[in-house]
Amino acid sequence: MLGSDTTRLGDDFHLATLLGATRVLIDVPWAEMQPRGGMLDGDVIEATQRTLELARDAGLDPWCRLLQPSLPHWFDNEGGFADARMAGRHWPRWVEAVADELGDLVAGWVPFDEPYALAAVLSPGAARQHGDLLDTLVVAWRDAWRILRGGPPVATGLDVAMVRPANDHPKVVAQARRTDQLRWGVWLDGLTTGNLSIPGRADRELPDLAGACDIVGLAITPAVEPTDLEAVLFRAAEMAPDRPLALTFRATGTTDALRCTSIEAMWRSVHRSSDELRLQSVLITPFIDTDGSRNGLVTREREPKDSAHSFFQS
Repeated sequence: MLGSDTTRLGDDFHLATLLGATRVLIDVPWAEMQPRGGMLDGDVIEATQRTLELARDAGLDPWCRLLQPSLPHWFDNEGGFADARMAGRHWPRWVEAVADELGDLVAGWVPFDEPYALAAVLSPGAARQHGDLLDTLVVAWRDAWRILRGGPPVATGLDVAMVRPANDHPKVVAQARRTDQLRWGVWLDGLTTGNLSIPGRADRELPDLAGACDIVGLAITPAVEPTDLEAVLFRAAEMAPDRPLALTFRATGTTDALRCTSIEAMWRSVHRSSDELRLQSVLITPFIDTDGSRNGLVTREREPKDSAHSFFQS
């Protein structure tokens, strides 16, 4: 994903292409494009269409993410994803509207990513609330799949991680088992079998959930230890054997040198696994530094850092 400076998007897309990028993930901002329920902002639609066209002109395949933690105020005020009935009414309409307006320009869809973290952001609180919100997000995913399938490919962005109990105390072990199910089983078991199994809730079969993605995308966040990446890849491949994999990677480290080390370790794991796995793509975020972050591959002056060369030359 690129930075927030929209005035230089064309140049930024060309820079990404020159460095070796072939695709870009672009947010479609629900809160801005639909400031009121049932009404789309034509200026925002036009600006987003232009962004996608600029990406294509630069030789990049634009993928679109449809949900961000910043929700429309009207939707949030009506309960948001904490109200399954309201979410089931408004979210599919949003997906349909975006597909109608942008479908001819996109190369692929990521309806939303990092659902485990997203649930915590949208409904911070007790474990039961987190589980309830994940249930609603799974249904929202299924609804998006029903609308988007058959067009450009649809990819997940699952924030999985190898979960290990800190000690052998029964409560600690039980919590680790629950977290593992919420990160892995809810999604990959559900996408394979169609059965929705969330701790604390009765299991149920959800129509059209089985097979509800074209690509199993994994969001590799700091929660994934570098030494665990291969295990994460192979576990995902084992749980969803009929789908290719894709990675979205966020390098760790407080300096560019440390982020280079993180990127190089990631590539070593990918290369060691490549002969056995159907790994389709690797995306890195962020691409350009912003006012609030200096973790990009490129400075705000558009100078590639060492980490850019580590990523694109590996």
